[in-house]
Amino acid sequence: MKSCIVARIDAKYDERSKSDHKALMLLQRKNCLAAEGYSEDIFPSDELSETFDIILHLASEKAPHEAKRFVRCWLKRSYILQENFLINKNKETDAYCDRKAKALAKGNECEFAFAYQKCARSLNNLTF
Repeated sequence: MKSCIVARIDAKYDERSKSDHKALMLLQRKNCLAAEGYSEDIFPSDELSETFDIILHLASEKAPHEAKRFVRCWLKRSYILQENFLINKNKETDAYCDRKAKALAKGNECEFAFAYQKCARSLNNLTF
């Protein structure tokens, strides 16, 4: 009997945890859009994994600068991207993607953020 109760509590906690994570991600999206001066209508879907899939599916030269600025903001607010093109080594980051992004960035922080996230592709590293 005790194991059934624990299983139910764990299931409710997992659902609440997912709900809290989604709410935090939506707040993060709202904050980045506001910081960059964009309307919330620019990315109408509440499914951020879908939004990132769409953005990161584009080749760098085809991706709008606004999308790259959004990714840069997201990585900075997630404490992944630091000043001067540095990736926070205390987070789960990808050294290969860091090197690749630096090579593709051409001195542009938005290009760097876009290239890094396009390579890393993980929303798991996008925590706050």
